[in-house]
Amino acid sequence: MGEVKEKFTHGDPIKLCDSVFRFHQPEGPAQLEVVFVHGLVDGNSGDAYRKTWLARDGTPNNVWPMTWLPAEFPFAQVYALKYDASIKQTATDGRMDLFLVGENLVQEMVTFCGIGQNGVPVVFVCHGFGGLVAKQIVVSAKNQFSQDRNAQNLLQNIRGFIFYSTPHRGSVLAKYLHNAKRGGKGPLSENMEVLNTETSRLSDAFEKAKHQSWYFESVGETHATPQHKQMVVEEASSRYEVGNYHALSENYADIVRPEAKNDSSYLWLTNWLREIVRRYEVSLTVTVREESLVPESFVRLKEQEEAIRQILLQEAPIVGVVGMGGIGKTTLAKAVYQSICKDFDRSSYLDDVKSKTSLDEVLVTLLQDFGITDRAGSIVQHSVLKDSRKGLLEGLKKCVHQQKVLVVVDDVGTKENLDRLLKDMGFLTRNKESRLIVTCRNWQLLKEYVPLVQRYDVEFMSSGKDIELFRYHAFQGARTVEQKRRILYDFLWKDSSEEELMDEFETMCGDVVRACCGLPLSLEVMGRLLGSYLKDDLSSKQCLDCWKGALKKLKNAKPLKGGYDNDELWKVLQISYDDLDDNEKNMFLDIACFFSDTVQYSEQTLIWIWGGKESKLNELRNLKDRCLVKISREDGVVTMHDQLRDMGRGVVRRQAGQKVKKMSRLWDWKDVEKLLQSNEIKSKQIKGLSLCGLTCIDVSISLKDGMEGESRKTLKQKNHMKYKLILNCSNLRFLNLHKGDENVIEAIKIEGTSRVQWLCLRELSISEVPIFLQQCNKLLVLDMSECYGLEKLSNTISKLSNLLELNLRACDELTRFPKSIKKLVKLSKLDLSYCRRLTCLPESIGKLSNLLELNLRACDELTRLPDSIGDLVKLSKLDISMCTSLTYLPETIGDLVRLSKLDISMCTSLTYLPETIGDLVRLTKLDLNDCVLTCLPVSIGKLTNLLELNINECTGLELNINGLLPFDIWMGLTILPDTIGGLVKLLKLDLSSCRNLTCLPKSIGKLSNLLELNLNRCSQLTTLPDSIGDLVKLSKLDLSGCWNLTCLPESTRKLSNLLELNLNGCSDLTRLPDSIGDLVKLSKLDLSECGSLTCLPESTRKLSNLLELNLNECTGLTRLPDSIGDLVKLSKLDLSYCRRLTCLPESTRKLSNLLELNLNECTGLTRLPDSIGDLVKLSKLDLSYCRRLTCLPESTRKLSNLLELNLHGCVQLTTLPDSIGDLVKLSKLDLSKCWNLTCLPESIGKLSNLLVLNLSACERRTRLPNSIGDLVKLSKLDLWGCKSITCLPKSIGKLSNLLELNLDGCIGLIRLPDSLGNLKQLQKLKVNYCKNLVELPQSTGLLSQLSCLHLTCCDKWEWMKASQISLLHELKQHGCSVILLPDGRPYHGKYSTKYCSSGGANCDGCGLEDISTNCWHCDICPQFDLCESCYERRHELDQLRRQSEHVEDHLMTAITVRVVKSCFP
Repeated sequence: MGEVKEKFTHGDPIKLCDSVFRFHQPEGPAQLEVVFVHGLVDGNSGDAYRKTWLARDGTPNNVWPMTWLPAEFPFAQVYALKYDASIKQTATDGRMDLFLVGENLVQEMVTFCGIGQNGVPVVFVCHGFGGLVAKQIVVSAKNQFSQDRNAQNLLQNIRGFIFYSTPHRGSVLAKYLHNAKRGGKGPLSENMEVLNTETSRLSDAFEKAKHQSWYFESVGETHATPQHKQMVVEEASSRYEVGNYHALSENYADIVRPEAKNDSSYLWLTNWLREIVRRYEVSLTVTVREESLVPESFVRLKEQEEAIRQILLQEAPIVGVVGMGGIGKTTLAKAVYQSICKDFDRSSYLDDVKSKTSLDEVLVTLLQDFGITDRAGSIVQHSVLKDSRKGLLEGLKKCVHQQKVLVVVDDVGTKENLDRLLKDMGFLTRNKESRLIVTCRNWQLLKEYVPLVQRYDVEFMSSGKDIELFRYHAFQGARTVEQKRRILYDFLWKDSSEEELMDEFETMCGDVVRACCGLPLSLEVMGRLLGSYLKDDLSSKQCLDCWKGALKKLKNAKPLKGGYDNDELWKVLQISYDDLDDNEKNMFLDIACFFSDTVQYSEQTLIWIWGGKESKLNELRNLKDRCLVKISREDGVVTMHDQLRDMGRGVVRRQAGQKVKKMSRLWDWKDVEKLLQSNEIKSKQIKGLSLCGLTCIDVSISLKDGMEGESRKTLKQKNHMKYKLILNCSNLRFLNLHKGDENVIEAIKIEGTSRVQWLCLRELSISEVPIFLQQCNKLLVLDMSECYGLEKLSNTISKLSNLLELNLRACDELTRFPKSIKKLVKLSKLDLSYCRRLTCLPESIGKLSNLLELNLRACDELTRLPDSIGDLVKLSKLDISMCTSLTYLPETIGDLVRLSKLDISMCTSLTYLPETIGDLVRLTKLDLNDCVLTCLPVSIGKLTNLLELNINECTGLELNINGLLPFDIWMGLTILPDTIGGLVKLLKLDLSSCRNLTCLPKSIGKLSNLLELNLNRCSQLTTLPDSIGDLVKLSKLDLSGCWNLTCLPESTRKLSNLLELNLNGCSDLTRLPDSIGDLVKLSKLDLSECGSLTCLPESTRKLSNLLELNLNECTGLTRLPDSIGDLVKLSKLDLSYCRRLTCLPESTRKLSNLLELNLNECTGLTRLPDSIGDLVKLSKLDLSYCRRLTCLPESTRKLSNLLELNLHGCVQLTTLPDSIGDLVKLSKLDLSKCWNLTCLPESIGKLSNLLVLNLSACERRTRLPNSIGDLVKLSKLDLWGCKSITCLPKSIGKLSNLLELNLDGCIGLIRLPDSLGNLKQLQKLKVNYCKNLVELPQSTGLLSQLSCLHLTCCDKWEWMKASQISLLHELKQHGCSVILLPDGRPYHGKYSTKYCSSGGANCDGCGLEDISTNCWHCDICPQFDLCESCYERRHELDQLRRQSEHVEDHLMTAITVRVVKSCFP
């Protein structure tokens, strides 16, 4: 009989490869990837990938990750991993160890299935042993595949793990599993053993590889299994150190087999997944505004940044960065934040706090950054905070208490702001590892919080550094004195008195720098001002006079009112401002007042706001050249330093004589309130007005005369009244209503003729456009982005005949456009991105004959583009990426003859391009990433101006007809048209992951300007055409993952400009052509995982510019050519996993510039050549798992620059040479698993710069040398599994910088030295499984910085003794947050006495129930109590008490019992 195939309730799982099955594929782009990993099984594991997850709801074969989960997360891609999980070893099962399992899964996940390659969160759901498999996947990706871009993408996108009964520390049932009657013991079952060496190694490796931002949950069983009559994984083993732990009333198997969707096991998972998604969505919006740090950072001392990092790491939870305005506090704080934020669970950068309209705006940012959501699970908005403040702030405090967080509060402004932020965050009772950076100008704001806060003063730039910064800005980026003098000579060469003028300019430079007083912003602005005079239309004398005039103004300038402690700075800034022409001054003031805070725009949008004239671009660029504004390279957004902003606003006030009614621009509501009379704002001077965040309640007093009806009403009634707010400002050009109230918007009426050019209605809660908009017929830019409730645009919009830009981004409810849109004939930019409900565009859109840019990104429901799209003859940029419902492009798209950029990426329903695409003759960039195209049109060759073509991941359609075919049919891109050679200007061609591409056309050689060719993972590609050699300008060629490629053509020698050649994973490549040596400019050659490659050609010696050579996992390589020594510039050589390599050639000594040598897993290597000592620049030497290496040569002592030496797993190594002490720069030494290494030489104490010493699993080592105490900089000492060590030397107390001491599994250790208490900086002490340890020394209580103490399974430790309990109490008082007792339970200090005071306690002496008099409660035992009588004779307690751990010397406290009177007679 044939096999009966099981039918599933939701279709069959789709097999993607041997080890990966897909449970669910979303209709659109995946936003989440969930990977299920099963545990061990007793027998064949072939179907464990699905049976593990069967629901117990009565439905046959209901695999709930295929049925329930996609219903709640339709956007998730769900996978299941399959591996050889049998605990028994037979002829077919249980053959692979954990290392091989992890290695195999990583490759298949990323190579065949693309898991982790889509830029979305990847999460692992693990049952039992599957958690260890997931850990091994991470470790393998980090270590074995460190050069594999796809594996690194996977690591980068991982967001979390949920462990169901995972045996992190082994299982007591391991021995039972090993005694199975059928078959031998499988390799994987060994990892289930308690104190297993490999499992502990895996845990340590995982801790090193994991990212601080990953999110963990652990779920444990509490019931025994029927089969084993006990729990499979005890709590102490299933509890992971990070994240929450949940104990469920289930056994090992049923914990992942819920009966219903409301089972706790399922609810924990779904809530966890939602949190992952929310964190990811928030992270997309949380970015620190990038500024160009290059000019200042190249002269700014690195010591400042490092000093703050050290304070954060060791000394104080709060660092106050103090200094005057413009001195560089923000730059410094931002640099520190960017360098360390990845090390924290949550982080937030709160920019320019004092300038925010309210502190609630800051709190909303903080809540969003921390992923705290409202009751509906949505990202917190300002309106929600008002209604749910208490609950949201409780969530914020909980996050700060439980997570390791980093917050930067930039320019806090006032003490009230700081006090409230600290209170709302609960930061004063934070997690001990959380940190806060506050920048301010006044130390008095922070002084109250000493000693929690430590002050760091930002100093003025030192002499020499200030002139360097000035030189950079004044002399066209000159970084050296020689460059500056050359630029001056070029300017002065026509003048006869060149030398004399040169000296005068030199003197002037010094005078100006001194006048700037070491302030970076002053030096930057003044340098740009004076540098602008070095131009051809000025003579040398005129230029020098301009310099002298500017210096004179600087010295004689009067302080600008409002500068306060920034007088000197503002003098400099004002001189630069005064040198601008009138138009530039007005533009500067506009940016300072309206476009430098919450509302910011690109330079193009600002130019349109100012009328769209080309001259405005030159004027804006002049502001940039003067360093008065900055323009982002990425998106063109214009920003301004807060000091320049404040100075500009000071200028506005000065021009008005400090009188509000004469001010030209009003940005502050307090000023608006002064001007508001009755219900009218009247002024002829006002050019710009901001009512940002205004509500009717805020101004009810000012507007009461304009109300219809009685003025004295309750607040509730006022909300329903009609308001009038008349704007009688005849010169008003800018009107900002960002986040305005709907009632205020409805109340506005513009008196007379409107001249408004810019109107901001961003983030308004309106459903239709405001009425007053019809008056704004001179409007140039209308910003209505993020008006989430906007349902339609009325025909009013058509009256805006002068409109240049219309921004409707993220108007979620907008479904259609009015036909009258055609009347906006001057419109240049239309942004409809993320209008997810927009289904179509009107045909009339073709009438927008001046449209330059159309953005339709992520319009999910847009099914087609109108044929009239071709009438947009001036369109230069079209973005239709992520339009997942778009099925075709109209033929008329070819009429867009001015189109330069076309983005069609991730249009997953688009299967072909029209031939008319070839008519886009001005196209420079075409992005087809992740489309399902099966071919490219022949006409593509007509795109003669194309510079970049991206066809990445065009894998085509995946079809499976009713599950009847034995394999999937891929209809993907298989060939490129010959016309591709017509793209003669192409610079970059990306064909990566086009897995069905079998060959390249010969015409590819015609791409004579190509710089980069990416063929990564084109796995069907077997050869390259000879014409590849004609790509003479090619600098980068990526052939990684082309595993069917057998050779390179000889013509490769002609690629004379090639800098990088990547052949990683070309497993069928057997040789390199001899002509490889002709690639004389090659700097990086990657041959990793070329398993068939047996040798390198002798011509390799000619690669004289090679910097990096990667031969990782070249398992067929037996030797290196002697000519390897000729690669004199080589800085990195990776030979890891070259297991057949037996020795290094003597010529290796010539590699005098080598910095890194990796020989990891070179298991055939028996010795190192004596010449190894000649590698004097070597900083890293990795010899891990060189199992046949018996000793190090004496010449090792000459490696004077060595920073890291890894000898992990060198099991034959018996001794270290005494000369090891000569490696004085060594910072990390790993000797773990050197089983035969019995002792360390005394010279080890000379390693005065050693930070990390790993001696774990050195089982035969019996002692440490006394000189260990001389390692005064040591921060981590790992002695895990050193079973033979019986004591630690007293000198260990001299390790004053030690942060972590790991003694896990030191079963021979009986006691710890009293000197342990001298380790004042120690934060983590692990003594798990030290089964012979009797007690901790009393000096342990002196470890005031200790945050983590692990004592699990220290069975002989009598922790209930009073002396030991008092020690634990003392540590708790110091702030030690985690103390694990021998049974795995956390120690919380004194226990609750509530049951005593309520009369619910029983006497453990005489047995009296419900003690009603004073109850004497033990401070140490959880529930040990005595009545008054028994307490008085407590010395006889040993004979009276019931069984208990209580002893006589435990302290006891009298609890007063509150007698509750009965309500019955």
